[in-house]
Amino acid sequence: MYSWTEISQHNQEESCWVVIHGKVHDLTDFLDEHPGGNEVLLGLAGQDGSKCFDEVGHSDEAKTLCKKFCIGSVKTHPGGEEVLLEQVGKDATEAFEDVGHSSDARDMMKKYQVGVLHESEKSSKEEKETQSIPRVDAGDGDSSWKSWLLPIAVGVLATIAYRFFFLSQ
Repeated sequence: MYSWTEISQHNQEESCWVVIHGKVHDLTDFLDEHPGGNEVLLGLAGQDGSKCFDEVGHSDEAKTLCKKFCIGSVKTHPGGEEVLLEQVGKDATEAFEDVGHSSDARDMMKKYQVGVLHESEKSSKEEKETQSIPRVDAGDGDSSWKSWLLPIAVGVLATIAYRFFFLSQ
């Protein structure tokens, strides 16, 4: 299992790793043999090349050959990426505790910690619930027709100009 940080470091001719459908491939020795040229692979080095691989429409033989260069897979979250993305920018402590993560998962979290949020910077749940998105007051409806006034005027002027210059000839 390889992390994206690890994979991204293999992005040159001396060490060319490409991820295809979650599998990490060391294509360093295949660069000169690649029918599409080594530039294609070097352009994807250290990245996910799944989309490019699929768009080319590789043969079954190419797919089998690809397995020969597989060195592992990408480390992923067992619950999927969506679970993590839902918590971005929030205090995820409660969500983490609710799942009942193992002690291994708790130990793993330590290496991803980038800092500590001070108590004074935390906002309470009640504060978050009472905050609302500011609304724009619609007023008495005048702004609705006023927003169309300029486009209508431009359209009328364009029609008059067209008739004057092109139909009068």
